[in-house]
Amino acid sequence: MRLLTRPETLFAAATPVPTATPDLSSPVFPVEDVPASTPAAEPGTLVRSNILNVMLMGIDAYENGGTTSGTMPHTDVMMVIAVNFDDDTVDLITLPRDIMTTAPDHYGIYKLNGVFNVGLGGWTKPSGAADELADGFLLTCRAAEQWLGGISIPYYYAVDFQAVIDMVDAIGGIDYDVDQPFTAMSGKKTYKKGVQHLDGDAVLGYLRIRQAADGLDSSRTARQRRMMVAIFDKLKNEGKLSQIPALIAAANSGVYTNTTLVQTTALVNYALKLGSNRIRTRAMFGEIGKIEFDWRYVYVDQQNRIDLIREVYGIEAEPMGIDTRQYERWLHSAGFSAMKYMRQAEKVLRTVRERKEGDEAFTEEQIALYGDCYRAYTALKNGFDEATATLTPLYAAAPWREKKGDSKGWTQEQKDRDRELTAREKEIETALKDLKSAAKDATVRLADAIGVKGLTWTVRDKWYNDPDINEVIVHFG
Repeated sequence: MRLLTRPETLFAAATPVPTATPDLSSPVFPVEDVPASTPAAEPGTLVRSNILNVMLMGIDAYENGGTTSGTMPHTDVMMVIAVNFDDDTVDLITLPRDIMTTAPDHYGIYKLNGVFNVGLGGWTKPSGAADELADGFLLTCRAAEQWLGGISIPYYYAVDFQAVIDMVDAIGGIDYDVDQPFTAMSGKKTYKKGVQHLDGDAVLGYLRIRQAADGLDSSRTARQRRMMVAIFDKLKNEGKLSQIPALIAAANSGVYTNTTLVQTTALVNYALKLGSNRIRTRAMFGEIGKIEFDWRYVYVDQQNRIDLIREVYGIEAEPMGIDTRQYERWLHSAGFSAMKYMRQAEKVLRTVRERKEGDEAFTEEQIALYGDCYRAYTALKNGFDEATATLTPLYAAAPWREKKGDSKGWTQEQKDRDRELTAREKEIETALKDLKSAAKDATVRLADAIGVKGLTWTVRDKWYNDPDINEVIVHFG
């Protein structure tokens, strides 16, 4: 009965994701005067009982594991479907794939569409089993939660290229008003602007058009949202919404979800009473940054993000300053180096933990050196976390400062704030330099005492290929 009357009661709110990095938060020997660590980020905990959030992801991959983006396919489409059971509305919220973000429970800086790969520890060819890729999908949901102000996203559906083709073909294709010429995914057929009948191969090619008059990925994501609504309308108008569970089965492989058949059926039954006018399309957008150091990011417009979250969820979100050119610059000037030093200390501390768990005996001198290293490491980690917590809100509040050096149009107030922020940055970098020095000294002395070799202290030229900076090396190409 709940399938028809109260579908929302069939869904829970938890998003379990295993922690990948071994815990070093507690020492293996008693250590005095250790400063308290910054609490780890929790999964999305803000839950609106009347709103169900489901992440829809499109994987840039074929059934055999091949990809059009180098050695690793990514979640190049990420759309949160927010179902408001009280208002009988659905919001389709597109998240930019190139947001600069962190991956919960993993260290490093990534693009949002690469968090999927982080959750998998890299990329392995999928066999079609839903549970094989679950950690990647769940971690993507966790990362997206940060960008929605902590709103929980407990469920997902994901499809690869072949699944899109199979499902569109299963409904007989779609008549669609194409906004620009394009070529089908297979390259076998081209389509003109105007109303066209599109099969699965054509729909996939259309959804992946990268060229647009404005040159922005926002045009591509807008097409994706419009196509979603068009497919919904076709299914509803032809009385085929109830066939969605069968369409998922028709794809055979390449469809992944953590929902049950009962939950999917409940959502389908709920959709039967909705008109397309109850479906609103939204996008979290921003400026595509010119490559200054390495990857090209989308720097999210924070006011747009905050307004979007308020309109959909009724909560006030805080700005996310980690996705700014200013924070990227700071990482290159001080942050990455601090991360490198932390990883060296962790290697040695983890070695001690593993040997002690193997019943190895330690001398009093080694235990004392362990205490020195643990304190210095904790101080550096806290210093890095505090620096990020201090600087990123300031960066988010100073968007005019993004293009450093272009200060001709700044007001006097902005110039004064720039001087204050520059002074704060130098103060933080000086403090981190001292913490790094202490951590290196303590780490080297402990490493020598227990025979650990191979520590490195210099960040690679390409930081994203340095496993001491990014826990998982994600390839884009």
